[in-house]
Amino acid sequence: MLERQEPTNWAQRLRDALTLSRISTSDIYAGLGLPQGGGWLGDALAGRVSPARSQLAMLSALCGIPLAVLVGDTPIQQSLAVALRAGVSATDEDIASAAQRAETALQDLELLLSWYPQEVARTSALAKDARRAVASDNYYIRAAQRTSERLRDYLGLDDEQPVGNIVELIEDLGVAVIFESMPGSVQGVTLRDPSEEAWRAIIVVNTNDTWWGRQRFTLAHELCHFLYKDDKSFYVNRKHYGDQDLEEIRAEAFARHFLAPDIAVQEFWSEHGPKRPTDGYGVPLAKFMMHFGLSRQASIKTLIEAAGVPERALEPYKTVRISDIMRQARLSQKWNAACENQGNTSASHWALSMALDAYRDGLISSEVVARVLGRGDDVASVEQELLSQGYQQSITLVRPRQP
Repeated sequence: MLERQEPTNWAQRLRDALTLSRISTSDIYAGLGLPQGGGWLGDALAGRVSPARSQLAMLSALCGIPLAVLVGDTPIQQSLAVALRAGVSATDEDIASAAQRAETALQDLELLLSWYPQEVARTSALAKDARRAVASDNYYIRAAQRTSERLRDYLGLDDEQPVGNIVELIEDLGVAVIFESMPGSVQGVTLRDPSEEAWRAIIVVNTNDTWWGRQRFTLAHELCHFLYKDDKSFYVNRKHYGDQDLEEIRAEAFARHFLAPDIAVQEFWSEHGPKRPTDGYGVPLAKFMMHFGLSRQASIKTLIEAAGVPERALEPYKTVRISDIMRQARLSQKWNAACENQGNTSASHWALSMALDAYRDGLISSEVVARVLGRGDDVASVEQELLSQGYQQSITLVRPRQP
């Protein structure tokens, strides 16, 4: 039997964690509405009373230390979010802003879920069911394909049915999805910080010069990391990766097979592919991209692999303007509609829904709502917008109970 942790252990852990806070100790007490050195935080730091999880969740959102660290689920030296804040983890310059955005969003997600345990239960149950699709195989590409097939079965998708709203699918599993502008070398990033038995994560998808189909592929790629519980704290999905990066290879293979299964590709091409040697490949390629929701690059690669289309036949279409082949296929209207929002930044719909409910009920401040929206430096405007849309707090902001 494991021995019960002594109070001094958790008190010391809390003191150590707060040394990396983004605000001063006096500001922490003020932000929590507690007297300096008093209340539940004073008792906790002195080792007298263990704080409640909801209290630590509010402390996490205020001071910028992950909830998983404060409750002791993740050692402070193993938390990427803490490492980023302390400056002890080197982060490529081109993703520093995205890493900061993901870190803040993950802390706020933990705060929101501390007020809505039913969402924890709901998403955790769905994630557990989805992970039953995971296939183990030393050959990563084969494992990825089998996992994609099993997941489609779990979701009730037949072989030929395209994947619909992939953002909603992922957020139902307890992963918040954010769209933000990043450098062109990055497709997306995933930051996770495990708490208890959950695998909470934030996915940030690039909106900068990134096509709608590529964004869907990126989301499917990151979904694979989530399903397999790949053990890095921070994943960067770049356009190019090493031949020995097996987890990335598996994620790429999963994304392709999940969005466009071999049998569906073959049947589609048999029906829509060129029927005569004189027929061009532009129109069927455009139809393929729209049907499966894939980027041009992914579509060409998939047709070569799954339908046996000669690469030389598709070579001319690697550089032609996509709008031209869509116009030729009479798909311009559908294409423009699909791409309409691809350059827009946006918050997680799931996190925002919880944030608006929590704000209305007096559980969180307008600062938290502003951060969820990605507008942490524009709190006053967010407050006005909330008021104009009827989100006026009818009660005083709820703070953790003081013992």
